[in-house]
Amino acid sequence: MRTIGFLILVITLGAVGWRYYSSTSEKPRPNSAPGVVLHTVTTKTMTQSLQAIGTTESLESIDVTSTITERVTALPMQEGQSVTQGTVLVELQKAEEQALLQGAQIELKEQLREYDRIEDLVRKKSIPSSELDSRQSLIDQARARIAEINARLAERQLVAPFDGVLGLRNLSVGALARPGDVITTLDAIDKLHINFDVPEKHLSLMTTGKTLTAHSAAYPKENFTGVIETLDSRVDPVSRSIRVRATLSNEGRKLRPGMLLTLDIINAQRPALLVPEQAVFMRGDQHFVYTIDQNNTASETAVKIGERQKGQVEIIDGLKTGQNIVLQGLLKVQPGIKVSPQIEEWRSNAA
Repeated sequence: MRTIGFLILVITLGAVGWRYYSSTSEKPRPNSAPGVVLHTVTTKTMTQSLQAIGTTESLESIDVTSTITERVTALPMQEGQSVTQGTVLVELQKAEEQALLQGAQIELKEQLREYDRIEDLVRKKSIPSSELDSRQSLIDQARARIAEINARLAERQLVAPFDGVLGLRNLSVGALARPGDVITTLDAIDKLHINFDVPEKHLSLMTTGKTLTAHSAAYPKENFTGVIETLDSRVDPVSRSIRVRATLSNEGRKLRPGMLLTLDIINAQRPALLVPEQAVFMRGDQHFVYTIDQNNTASETAVKIGERQKGQVEIIDGLKTGQNIVLQGLLKVQPGIKVSPQIEEWRSNAA
């Protein structure tokens, strides 16, 4: 009995002690201010622009082809090489024409000597002057023959008609080139054309000389500037759009013909209060932000928004320059509570 009583006493004391420990450990702790990242409202430049998609084209572009069927004897230039106007790109077999030219030149010299001899005889009245006319006709025929052979030789030497960059070769030395066969390509790419379509309602905004900015998926961190050069003479009656052509600078020749680019055509710029989109939230059909006063107290502030621009939204009403709003930590904030603010620059440096 004494042992049982002792056990009951121990159990009772343990229960009392546990209750006391639990009651003290579960006492509510004072609420700590949630940490948030703030953004200071400032006036920035609001750019109103029209976006479009276009495809690049060379200012000048040709397929290097032969007009005759002949064997390729030389390809002096390399693939991808820059060439200037007049550079020989392809040479075709011309041995026969060179031999014919040599014979025609000899024939011309012979006719000229014979003309001089006959002219002397005419001067001495040994033969009639009509002989000179016949000899002159033979000279003219010899010269025409030389011109014809030179034209045939020119067909066998393909030259660059403008400065540009060569493409890939499709034929090798020794191959037979036929009319229409593309031996290589030549493109002028120091500047590029870009063609794009815009709805007819924006026709009045598409004026020659207006600047635009182009973006390429191949160079996501770079901008390429261009100028509207001309507009098509007609609006497409089916799509109700008009084709516009601009010229892009292509320093470093990074862009190539055929690339797809997105375009921003700037129409107007004006000052506006712009804040990051992530700072604005909705309740019902109303937009709000959390503003933070000098005492670090949060207030829910209704705002009226305007246009959007690259992750930012225009605030038409509800905010003033210099106010601080919550940028990150919106879910931790309630109206009337104090917050522990970190400014946006601190977050950027810490990252």
